Amino acid sequence: MQISLLTRIKNKLHLRYGHLPWFRRYEFLIPAFAFTIILSVLILPDQGRPDSLISLFPILLVFTLFFALVICVITDREKPVLLKRMASFLVIFLFFIFFYYYSGTQWERVRFQFFNMEKLDGVWELYFYGLLVTLRLSAVAAAAAMFLGLILGILRSLHNPVLELFLSAYIDFFRAMPLIVNMVIVFYALPFLGINLNAFWSAATSLILMNSAYQAEIFRSGIESISKRQVEAARSLGLRPMQAMRLVVLPQAVRVIIPPLSNNLVSLVKDTAVAYVITVPELLTKARHAVVWKRNPTPLIFSMFIYLATLLPLTKYTRYLENRSKRWVKR
Repeated sequence: MQISLLTRIKNKLHLRYGHLPWFRRYEFLIPAFAFTIILSVLILPDQGRPDSLISLFPILLVFTLFFALVICVITDREKPVLLKRMASFLVIFLFFIFFYYYSGTQWERVRFQFFNMEKLDGVWELYFYGLLVTLRLSAVAAAAAMFLGLILGILRSLHNPVLELFLSAYIDFFRAMPLIVNMVIVFYALPFLGINLNAFWSAATSLILMNSAYQAEIFRSGIESISKRQVEAARSLGLRPMQAMRLVVLPQAVRVIIPPLSNNLVSLVKDTAVAYVITVPELLTKARHAVVWKRNPTPLIFSMFIYLATLLPLTKYTRYLENRSKRWVKR
């Protein structure tokens, strides 16, 4: 007797998912989602803020049903990861849709005040110049802070009691000092001592001092994570202490410290926005000037999107390096 295609599919699904609880099976979830969609079309009120609990009840009911079904999906270990991500996105999407339709917000006023494209005429040149200054400041501060942090980390790993006193004082001081205070002191106070730095180099100096203190601890922890037996083996082969550090210890330590070091560099790029307090013409400073010029906060909102477009690829690359570093450490 030949079995139909529908029966074979049903038997295959039952063999694979029949052991699951009834509320996690596809033969329950698919009709339940369909029923909830039809129910939402029938009972959801028109757009506008609900004026009573009776009109609010259908909104809460539909969202609760969707949320419960999504929980059944994402808590099931055997469901595909893609399906779980789609279900999670569905909840977030529904939340924003319901907020848009039923919060009572005057969205036209929001668009005019915060997303008015007409107010961006002539602002893109300011964005471009400010972004160049931000990237230049980040590159200078990151390179110098990494170099200084590497030297300080190596010196701290020696555990010399004399050096340890000064290095600990430097690192603890600049890790505790707020960056904005550091910038103000460098830019406004040092000229009384005859040290005159322009706004750009005052901001770069402050970023270098603070981030080198953090990176010194990162490098020190990476160096000390390498077994001392490897250093002893390198010394037994005739390598001098600095050769052993450069050829044996540091190449392995760098792979260990990639995750915290890359996260610190991302934070450094974000910290450049603090430089507006000493009038560095970076991206946030230019956006604030555009707000005063246009008398509208739209340029400030779009500067946020420029920061996101700049930093999101960097954070993704940081996560990629972190995953590679974890695989290397496990091997």
